[in-house]
Amino acid sequence: MLVAFSVAPSGAGDSVSEAVAAAVKVVRESGLPHAPRTSLVLKADIRPGYTNQLQEKVRRVEEHLSRE
Repeated sequence: MLVAFSVAPSGAGDSVSEAVAAAVKVVRESGLPHAPRTSLVLKADIRPGYTNQLQEKVRRVEEHLSRE
């Protein structure tokens, strides 16, 4: 079985990394295997004045996860 989900909390201010980290934690703690296979759905969220956000978003999520 393949399962995909998306986390897009609204009303969370400028950063949703804490909410995304909570979702990632649930997946990691579920005991379900994480396959190395990757499915890609591309969505662009363009915000003028912000750069390097792909790496920054991942860094912020990992930062929240390391606090626990």
